[in-house]
Amino acid sequence: MTDHPSDVRAVHIKSDRLSPEESASPRRSTTWRWNVGLVIFLMMIIPSSIMVVLYYREVMATYYVSRNPLPKSARDMSVEISQIMVGDIRDVMLLGKSLSPPAVLGSPDGIHKDLGKYVVSGQLEHFAGWGVYDPAGHRIGSYDFRSLAPYGKETGALLDRFRKSGGPALFSAPIYNLRNRMAILLLAVPILKPDQNSDDPPMGYLVGIENFSGTIHPFLFRPKKQGAPGLSYIASSGGHILASSNDLLVGRSMNEIGLNGVLRHFRAGESGGFKAFVKGDRYLFGSALMSDLQGLSSHSWFVVLQAPEDVVMAKARRMRFIMDLVAFVIAPILFAVDCFFLFRSLRSSS
Repeated sequence: MTDHPSDVRAVHIKSDRLSPEESASPRRSTTWRWNVGLVIFLMMIIPSSIMVVLYYREVMATYYVSRNPLPKSARDMSVEISQIMVGDIRDVMLLGKSLSPPAVLGSPDGIHKDLGKYVVSGQLEHFAGWGVYDPAGHRIGSYDFRSLAPYGKETGALLDRFRKSGGPALFSAPIYNLRNRMAILLLAVPILKPDQNSDDPPMGYLVGIENFSGTIHPFLFRPKKQGAPGLSYIASSGGHILASSNDLLVGRSMNEIGLNGVLRHFRAGESGGFKAFVKGDRYLFGSALMSDLQGLSSHSWFVVLQAPEDVVMAKARRMRFIMDLVAFVIAPILFAVDCFFLFRSLRSSS
């Protein structure tokens, strides 16, 4: 005969009860798995976060470098100065057409009077002197010839070249007055009848002389990057500076003042932005060819803007430092959080 317990409920109650260790084990297992998952997740987040920060570090630095205004400013300055010079050519050509009647060409007094009406004011007042020459190159009239007279040899060479090449206008090779820091240009245009064009035989030539460096100086950009000693100038492919924001450089050879690297870039056909050393210091440059004047001068001309690299790049370096600081702050914080959850998971598993 089987013995029955005195209290059936006690048996059932006893069988349903678990020890504290047994009742806590599922919860510990779940917590441990969560902690391990967080640890693995953070281990993946730490290097990826650092990589993202470093990536944007370079993106921001490149952004500030690409905002370097020197190449764009050089192009803008080239266009502006070319337009000024092309405007001079147009105005001088119109003046030449006003001299086309034979009676005027045959009268020195008439030429002087007619020139005087146009050149003492308006767009041509910056020209210092004028000469009118017949097709053979002999002077037949002038206005304020004192400024043009010292350059008779250069004027003769310009007219000889003009008779051979033809065209609407022609500049002489720059004439450098180093004492007064000036680059002087002679501009010759054909004297034509109203119904003629530059392909027809001219009735004569009109030559004007101007202080090119002084005329262009107000239009030269002066790059200022937080007080940086920026510089702009116009140079010829022959290696001489025709005009500059620093008057002391006018007429100087680029090789003499440490700009031979810039000249090499130009002669190699490179323009836009580039870097070069000038007397041991690294500079950023922006350059552009004055293409509108190609064929009108004996040498190609180009404009250059330069500024010290350390000043232009200061903002980029500051951004790199900030991003580095962010990376080195984020990494220890995430690593500490990772260690916390790892320690917690080890405790919960024990």
